[in-house]
Formats: sequence, structure tokens, C-alpha cells
Amino acid sequence: MAIHEPVPIDLKTVTILREVLEDAWYSLGAEQQAMMSKTVLAERILRSAAKGERDRKRLLAAALNIAA
Repeated sequence: MAIHEPVPIDLKTVTILREVLEDAWYSLGAEQQAMMSKTVLAERILRSAAKGERDRKRLLAAALNIAA
């Protein structure tokens, strides 16, 4: 398993990550929201961003755990 250096996250990226988190959360139905936490979505987004991902669609896909 390769070890990757974390990618720095600047203020602009933090804004994008917050927006993607909100998009992910509101794309879920009420039943899905009841079974999922925002924390899980945020962790998925942050893991992807830490690897260098900055594309909104791919970050959203990572949050929702679907292929982009």
C-alpha cells in the first residue's frame, strides 16, 4: 500500500468542501438522512480531498459513495 503525503487544503478549498457537503446532504431523501450522518459524508469528502481531489462532481460522488 502506497503512503501518500496529505495535500494542503486552503480556504477556497474549504469553501468548496462545505458546499459539496451541503449538496450531498440535500441530495439525500429524508429517509436516507435519517440513516446517515453529515459526519460520514464529511469524512468521505475529506478523505478524497486529502488525496488531492478538487472536482466537485467527484467529491460529491465520494460523499455519496458512488462512482463518478
